[in-house]
Amino acid sequence: MRIVIGGMSHESNTLNPIITGPEDFLILHGPEMLEKWLFPYYSSTGIIETLKAAGCELIPTVLGRAVPNGVISAKLYAEFKAEFIECIKNAMSEGPIDGACLALHGSMKVEGLGCAEGDILAAFRKLLPDVPVTIPLDMHATVTKEMMAYADGFVGYKTAPHIDCRETGVHAARMLLETLKSGRKLTSVYVHVPVLIAGEKSESATDPMKSLIDKCRAAEKDKDVAAASYLLGFPWADNQNECVTALVTTYDNPQKAKDIALRLAEQFWEKREAFIFRSENYDSATSIQKACEDVLVKHEHPVFVSDSGDNPTAGSTGDSTDMLEKVLAIMDTVDRLPTPLLYTGFYAEKATKDCLAAGKGADIDIKIGGFWDKINGRPIPLKVRVLKTLSGYGPYKSDLAFVQYRNMKIVLTSKHIGFGDEELLPALGEDAKSYCLVVVKLGYLEACFQDIATRAILATTKGCSNEVLESIPFKKLTRPIYPLDKKFDYAPLAQYGRNC
Repeated sequence: MRIVIGGMSHESNTLNPIITGPEDFLILHGPEMLEKWLFPYYSSTGIIETLKAAGCELIPTVLGRAVPNGVISAKLYAEFKAEFIECIKNAMSEGPIDGACLALHGSMKVEGLGCAEGDILAAFRKLLPDVPVTIPLDMHATVTKEMMAYADGFVGYKTAPHIDCRETGVHAARMLLETLKSGRKLTSVYVHVPVLIAGEKSESATDPMKSLIDKCRAAEKDKDVAAASYLLGFPWADNQNECVTALVTTYDNPQKAKDIALRLAEQFWEKREAFIFRSENYDSATSIQKACEDVLVKHEHPVFVSDSGDNPTAGSTGDSTDMLEKVLAIMDTVDRLPTPLLYTGFYAEKATKDCLAAGKGADIDIKIGGFWDKINGRPIPLKVRVLKTLSGYGPYKSDLAFVQYRNMKIVLTSKHIGFGDEELLPALGEDAKSYCLVVVKLGYLEACFQDIATRAILATTKGCSNEVLESIPFKKLTRPIYPLDKKFDYAPLAQYGRNC
């Protein structure tokens, strides 16, 4: 069997003014995707491994992914799409194609276009209208009617934080193999639920998400059910399609898909008020005050504070200064901490480059913050000492600078990357366990921090990933939607995908 693989994965935050361009993406062309960057946690890895093991001939096209950020450049997307289509045309000239398994995110937005997954699938269908297509999706996928019209089977991640990406790729590939082997068509039904969920209220290890995901797993035990998923949408994309979706794919049984999808939708709706922050949470000023008290009075170590409103892995800019301003306001208290406060970090291209030019040990004046997010950030001038620098860190080749201002040490990056990467601090020779208080631009803590935190506080800071959704001035969302609107009636409506 000859199977097309590839895809473009991006979580696009429309509240972030950055246009995500080629410098922000890792893109693999053709056979490269069979050899490079196949980290074990990618869905594309699961797809490739499963199809290879089944003896399929893989047709690699183009594979791209980036850290969540602002919407994608129209030019970059057009180039990616053109290469994707050209690869398929070339493969068609060499023989028949039996199917496709494409690694997509589900919440990718492109400037001037909006939701992009349906667009690229429509282009695929013009070439191959009849072959089965399966897709692994991020749990925060936004399900559109275009996506459903042009692909056959879908399965979403079932964990948040997402630790089952590879397994979801395996699941999608196995669905494709089963439909090709058995001849039973994949039939998908979806039901929108008018709910918007902040990511930090939907951790899959705790209820209500845990119990709801268990219901999906129970549904998948039915031999006719290929996949059952909750796709939560992406709350920081102001788009008419954003909401929760219950999506069920069956083997040639649309009635069963409908029944299960309706039941899952109703069960989610019934639990909507149970989605609350599971971690301790306060506003910016209270969070940093309590963290300092924990260290100075209770001698806890290390205490973590999440600067959740400016989380780059949720597509924020990484240069909001809401939390930094609150830290600076109590700097006399911070100066009394037994170790420096560690702040990781800031996306500050110019400041990082200035630090690299000045070199280790230099005392220089820099400005951080407010370059991109001018609503929740402003340029903060600091006179810092350059402690360490590093060039070309990680797959995105970001320069790093580690600087000190009074009793605070700050990580600076020249590129828009995440600060939850377990390799970031070690690359600078630093260990979070050595610090009494760590402020990190994240939402829920990644495992590398969660495992060592004696206390974790989620600060509901202001930024492009603001966790208090009611405070965001949405303009395009389909209303009513909970929790922006509290009291309204909801009657679930089943909508049918391809083959139904």
